[in-house]
Amino acid sequence: MEINMDKKYEEDWKNFCDHGDIGDDWCSEEVVQAILTWIKTNIEFDDPILDIGCGNAAFIFQMYHKGYTNVTGIDKSPNAIKLATEISHQECAKVRLEVCNVLGSVPSDAPDSPLNKKYRLVLDKGLYDSVVLASTSTEGSQTKAKHFRDNYVKRTSQLLQPGGILLVATCCHTEEEMKQTIGKNVFDVLEVLSTPTFEFGGKKGHNVTVVAFRRKH
Repeated sequence: MEINMDKKYEEDWKNFCDHGDIGDDWCSEEVVQAILTWIKTNIEFDDPILDIGCGNAAFIFQMYHKGYTNVTGIDKSPNAIKLATEISHQECAKVRLEVCNVLGSVPSDAPDSPLNKKYRLVLDKGLYDSVVLASTSTEGSQTKAKHFRDNYVKRTSQLLQPGGILLVATCCHTEEEMKQTIGKNVFDVLEVLSTPTFEFGGKKGHNVTVVAFRRKH
């Protein structure tokens, strides 16, 4: 059953206002640090960065405090952005946070929309997983999942500068699956980040797979 994320973020917002708790992050601290290290090595401090499905924007604030000042976070959940905005005041972080659906129209009809800009880095830390899982839980799931993946590749590539990078973290798809579904016509696989591994039945795998894709044109 699909989780009502807007309702969840409303509860997180109330908890933050009452107790200062910003909510959970499904990525472990080791994975977060691996992503931050990769960004520091590959992305300039003033490069435009877009976090799609930013949630509480905790990762954005970590980037900001490391010197990345041209960062935008979007989420289709109004309560996620309300929560992120409240946290930004506590963090004294001057970042842009907007209610936007990256899977909608790109570019947007709203002239000042973040979806009308081009970015050096588009970061996805959970959106791909959540929408694929939601689309596969209903009738006609294979068709819906393919439609989502095609739309995802189209929309994210439209947001990137030529040679721009899409960085996707997933806990539901293997490295090979990500390469087959995203790293084909529009994107090249640039790098698979080193993240913690586990071993089961003599085979090794990752709890979280993080892949950097470069837009071809």
